[in-house]
Amino acid sequence: MRKIKTIGLVAPSGNIKNFDEINKKISILEKYFKIKKFYNENLSYKYLSDTDENRIKYFEQAFLDDEVDIVISIRGGYGAIRIVDKINYNLIKNKIYLGSSDATILLMALYKKTNIKCFHSLMILNGFVENLEKNLEIIKKNSFELNLKTIKDGTCKGTLWGGNLSSIVSTFSNENYLPNENIILFLEDLNEPLYKIDKMLYEIYRNKKLKEKIKGIIFGDFYFEENEIMPLFKEYSKIFNIPTFYSKDITHKKNNIIIPFGKEIQI
Repeated sequence: MRKIKTIGLVAPSGNIKNFDEINKKISILEKYFKIKKFYNENLSYKYLSDTDENRIKYFEQAFLDDEVDIVISIRGGYGAIRIVDKINYNLIKNKIYLGSSDATILLMALYKKTNIKCFHSLMILNGFVENLEKNLEIIKKNSFELNLKTIKDGTCKGTLWGGNLSSIVSTFSNENYLPNENIILFLEDLNEPLYKIDKMLYEIYRNKKLKEKIKGIIFGDFYFEENEIMPLFKEYSKIFNIPTFYSKDITHKKNNIIIPFGKEIQI
């Protein structure tokens, strides 16, 4: 991997409410890297960071810029589903992309349609800068360590694939973004009641094309106490009948561990 000298910042999803906070994070990054901004500063478009057309344009420009080594989303929210089918993936090469939450949709698409390295990662507004040294080390080595609790014992092997549960389910009308190979599915979400988590997990179970590829599941943080959410995880470990695990290291919180999206592992 080439040395990271220039970081491109993109905002392909929700509106940026606090530019002062972003600029504080950028000022820290600028001590170590050149920063290029691929978004409209001090502008929001309703609950989106910009119009669909502009968000596509900026996203593509970040990957077309030869100086940029790594592209990082500023935040999640909502909006990737509106642009994912319209991005020209032929333009996207020779970069690394980091994102999570709503950007799970972009991770799925980039992994399926390009050869670039992708990481399910903290973003600029939720902890990437605060954990900078650790995050860069994971990216450099393309390896990580998760603290796993076993729910259903067993050994599984597959490609790490997943992210935000509601974002994944929102793509099911277009199966072009689903994996071709066997996967270990990792999932997390926030602000969703238990019954909706249940509903979305069952949607994954009903999706035959995806279900047949899932050889193991890692449930992340859903912002419930463990005794509240664990009965649901145990139920789905029986429904899927595959090795199942739990880790609080996959989360929207600042302790989120960067995961190489598409890396083959065995548990």
